[in-house]
Amino acid sequence: SALVYINNGTLIQVRDEVVVGAGESWYIPNYIQEQYGLNTIEDVLARPDLFPHPEDSSKGGIVICPEGWSCKKHNENLFRAFDMEAKGWKIIDPGSGTGLNAFWEGQVVKEKGAFGYYWAPTAILGKYPMKKLSFDVPHDNDEWNNCTSQEDCADPQKNSWVVSSVYTVVTDNFKQKAGIGMDYIVKRALPNKTINALLAWKDDNQATGEDAAMHFLSNYSEWHDWVDGSARAKVESAL
Repeated sequence: SALVYINNGTLIQVRDEVVVGAGESWYIPNYIQEQYGLNTIEDVLARPDLFPHPEDSSKGGIVICPEGWSCKKHNENLFRAFDMEAKGWKIIDPGSGTGLNAFWEGQVVKEKGAFGYYWAPTAILGKYPMKKLSFDVPHDNDEWNNCTSQEDCADPQKNSWVVSSVYTVVTDNFKQKAGIGMDYIVKRALPNKTINALLAWKDDNQATGEDAAMHFLSNYSEWHDWVDGSARAKVESAL
């Protein structure tokens, strides 16, 4: 783990929140949230009728991670913690990562009910505006480590999803040699919304990473604060 190397001084953390708002959660489409005012997990659980399960319309359906993904057990434990079966819900198994994407795309394009797992930053959330739901309980790290993330937890409790943190770390050698370049390294950060949009643009245009970087520099202004006026002028001239 990078934290081990940060703690022993091999790596130096010079910036936190490089991607502001990254992480996993349960989502619903914005059009559902706006129409029905659903903001929390419990709000959604009270309305299984808005999210019919594709194989049993009498139940609400929540899409979770496919087999083989570590997040599958997190979803299953939270399903039990929120007593969702008793509230009229059944799990939707997407079968694969491709199936998970197909579920969200298929439901959202048709403006149908869709509820369940996804993560950011991702192209899907760049293409389709989604509401990240509040779990309405604080994150309990002990519960997460000892139960929420364990496959055979006997009695899972309600919990918020663990926060995903994205840092910039450098070696001491890099820090000593970077000089003024460290100013750029320390300042560089992007909101999750911007990265979602860039990933969606890249996907829609079948673009390369270099294409996406050029698109970002030409169409977004966040990077203006990462460099001084002279460097900005040189970049814009090159573009």
